[in-house]
Amino acid sequence: MKTYLFRTLLCLLLCAFVGPVVAARTIEFETTQVTQADVTLSPDGQWLIFTMVGHLFRLPVTGGTAEQLTFGPYYDTDAVFSPDGARVAFVSDRDGSEGNVFVLDLATGQVTQVTHETWAGRPTWTPDGQAIVYLRFLLEETRRAWWGPSPAVVRRVALSGGEAETLGAPAREFRSVFYLPDGRLAWTVLERENPSRRPRLGSAPRVTTRIEVISPQGTVSSLATLAGIVDRVIAASTGDGLYCRRYVPLWSLFITQEDYLVFLSLPEGAERRIAPVSGISYWSPRFAVAADNKTLYVGNSGRLWKIAPSGAREPIAFSAQVRLEVQDPVAPPQWAAPVAGSSAPPRRVRALLSPDGRTLVFGAAGYLWQQLLDNGPAQRLFEGSAWEGDPAFSPDGKRLAFVHSEHRKAEIRVFNFASGQMHTLASGDFEQLSWSPDGQRLVFARDGHHLAAMNLSDGRIEELFEAGDWEPHPHFSADGHSIYFTADGTLYRLQLEEKAKPEPITQLARDIADARVSPNEKWLAFRRKMEIWVAPLGKEPVREEDVRQLSPEGARTFAFTPDSSALIYSAGNRVWRHPLDGGEREPIPIRLELERPTPPPLLLRRVRVLDFPPPAPARGWPASGGGPADASGGFGPETSLFIEQGRIRWIGSERGRQLPPETVTLDAGGRFAIPGLFDMHVHGGSPDAYVAYGVTSARDVGGWLTWLNVLADRSETTSDPMPRYFYSGDVFQSAQAPRWGLLLENQEDARSGVRRWKKLGAHFIKVHYPITWVLQRTVAEEAHRLGLPVVGHGVNVEEIAKSVTLGYATLEHSNRFYDDVLKLMAVAGTRWDPTLASGLGNALLLRQEPERVADRKFRAFNPESRIRAALGADHLFLALSDDMLRGRWVGKHAAIRQAHRHGVRLLAGTDAPIVEVFPGVSLHWELEYFVQAGLAPLEVLRIATQEGAAAVGADDDLGTLEPGKLADLVLLDANPLEDIKNTQTIWRVIKGGWLFDPEKLRPPESASATK
Repeated sequence: MKTYLFRTLLCLLLCAFVGPVVAARTIEFETTQVTQADVTLSPDGQWLIFTMVGHLFRLPVTGGTAEQLTFGPYYDTDAVFSPDGARVAFVSDRDGSEGNVFVLDLATGQVTQVTHETWAGRPTWTPDGQAIVYLRFLLEETRRAWWGPSPAVVRRVALSGGEAETLGAPAREFRSVFYLPDGRLAWTVLERENPSRRPRLGSAPRVTTRIEVISPQGTVSSLATLAGIVDRVIAASTGDGLYCRRYVPLWSLFITQEDYLVFLSLPEGAERRIAPVSGISYWSPRFAVAADNKTLYVGNSGRLWKIAPSGAREPIAFSAQVRLEVQDPVAPPQWAAPVAGSSAPPRRVRALLSPDGRTLVFGAAGYLWQQLLDNGPAQRLFEGSAWEGDPAFSPDGKRLAFVHSEHRKAEIRVFNFASGQMHTLASGDFEQLSWSPDGQRLVFARDGHHLAAMNLSDGRIEELFEAGDWEPHPHFSADGHSIYFTADGTLYRLQLEEKAKPEPITQLARDIADARVSPNEKWLAFRRKMEIWVAPLGKEPVREEDVRQLSPEGARTFAFTPDSSALIYSAGNRVWRHPLDGGEREPIPIRLELERPTPPPLLLRRVRVLDFPPPAPARGWPASGGGPADASGGFGPETSLFIEQGRIRWIGSERGRQLPPETVTLDAGGRFAIPGLFDMHVHGGSPDAYVAYGVTSARDVGGWLTWLNVLADRSETTSDPMPRYFYSGDVFQSAQAPRWGLLLENQEDARSGVRRWKKLGAHFIKVHYPITWVLQRTVAEEAHRLGLPVVGHGVNVEEIAKSVTLGYATLEHSNRFYDDVLKLMAVAGTRWDPTLASGLGNALLLRQEPERVADRKFRAFNPESRIRAALGADHLFLALSDDMLRGRWVGKHAAIRQAHRHGVRLLAGTDAPIVEVFPGVSLHWELEYFVQAGLAPLEVLRIATQEGAAAVGADDDLGTLEPGKLADLVLLDANPLEDIKNTQTIWRVIKGGWLFDPEKLRPPESASATK
């Protein structure tokens, strides 16, 4: 007890001085399993120290009760015994860094910091135990491209103090450092083909590993070169070889095709496989080798193992009482349901000023509007329910080019203001339109990053250049002889002549995107993060000292005024004119209110309504209210259900009830009514496809916040087939992301980003690898202060343990986790959205049942190009065999089954619309996967409805079918409790009282969207 009190006091003192997130509470649980454990063996061969959910535990090599050694709201990993066995070096973030090397004295429990780097790891002791050699990772280089290498240098620091010295330079992708029996230091270094190029999905990056040794004189020589990654090396005490973990990676190094502990004999270099291992490859756990070379110790498949050189293995049984300090997740803010018949200003507008400066054309709710600046309300330019965007005035202001999208078909159209005539010029995937100075040509981005120009006289399209994924926004020079565009973080000018090559206009220290040159070519404006920056043009190239920030907001909405004197941009639903000469910005009032139409009263007869049993109490989230009287749950007898003003008014007998004369009556013929489904992990996708498959609510965990506000406006103010949207907007990350993501460079970026996202309507904050943990702590602190939940990734132990410590509300994606991780999430109250559809599920399903894509409804909502890609052209798991896929799939099923048994609050999300994940239908496949994992269909339906609503703070209005709640429901031809596949027998979908036939998706006419 005294030891524990001492450690607790030490943790509190460190918190006070260092300032990490203060733990809200202590949680405890018991486990006999461990996920992705680092293992180190004492020199006398009697003790193991292993890592579990971010802390160190000590265990006799024979097994038994493990003793927890480190405590506090930290993540401790990568432990290694000192040569005398009295101390353990390990890596920890307890100083507030990404990680530094600390030493634990096993006799006293005292922890001493050894390195003081931004990010250090992979420690190894010198043979005399007087110093530690480690890797210092270059954080700035690592985070520039999340698929790329993690360069490092090798350093040594004496435990007696003093500055660390660099042993291995220049920076390379070092992965392991170790000593040979003769006292020489050795290391492994990766060598990649095209290290700066992002690997294509489905392709295996070509990686080799060079094992090098450095002499006392500093000369570096090569011991061996092997294919794949050799990650963790221990030299045999006999000097005749090396024990290694070697694996061959798939895309982005996160998944392995083959993964083994091997013995590499020296000097001949012959490789002998000892035993297979499994798990996520990147930063693989440490293993240990006994001094007599007769036994290896490794953590794998949820256990600790003792392995003989022959490969024979036996488990080491243990139990551990785990004590952790975590923050409670932030409960989602209660969602404010839209009121039918009310009105509201648009959440987001994007404006463009006419050449004469008298008229504003802007986008709101996916429509184009026109407003005279001097007086009058805004008016819609065109009728219909198509999506309208990317407007561009012709130089004389008499025509407007824009993109018209309907039924997954996009067209460039030109509207003549004087005649009212509309012309369709071309069909395809177009955006970012811009006119030539003579009004005879348009230039635009095609398929996101191919630049093309069109002659309006004959409609001929000329391909110009492939600009990459940088919001290129091509536009003409003043003389019309060249175009400007952005690529690779630089603004270029391309002469429109044969064989011309782009010329860089900027030479900046930091990347830019979406750059534009003013009509008079005297100004440059561009986006950095969400900020607008400007620079005068005149001398080339533009350098960092020439630029200045004009506005901290509006970066995806800006446009030059026709006279080049100012920028027009919007922040939310406010439009600003900002002079370029340094004057104050001025607001341009937007006179527009969007009306929320009221559906007609609807009576459903002969319908069987689904009730859920009361939810089990769980720590962290409030239980969803309004549980049914019948604790067993299920479908009731045939009854009537009445909907008025978009809400369920009553369920039961019609006797004695008076209906409004305009009531629409629908005989459900004894069909089965379930609540509208939630897809809890999407990134866009076709709105009508979601509704056609009964997905009436979608949680978007990473898309442009400006566009998601548009989707929410359209969903609430029309009767179109649109799900309800709950969203984070752009994800927070610290790697360069040209088209998406909010780049955080420092802690102030993190704080201001959270504040701005809350102001602009984000329902939660989403963080994405590889945002540094220093910045994630800052994001978590600010989000907790403002009452915003944080959602993160959870594909390995580090992500889960750190995220739970920081109080993240939900973790996305999955892997084969074991009881330690699953109990951690359960006890902490962290929700888990495993996205099984994108994590093997759909890839395996489409291999086993390709006939799924032959369904007529499926093909109506999914283009042939996407189907072809999913069936074998370009998905992540293409290189895995059927047996490997099935093996991994069994492991994920086991994790889901264990998680549910332990009380983890599961969610159903798909990751649509990535390659093999199709909007709408994939959620039904996801439900199949949950049932395959062992969950009952009733529980799976509850996860996809009631739990989804609770997770977004909408459980007062959604998630169950009860009087007073919004009328979001799906009518099924067959009972899904008998076969979960029956959720796909959709007869009708109702969202907010609006009735949709999935076969037609022709919603009733709504009232005007304006007033």
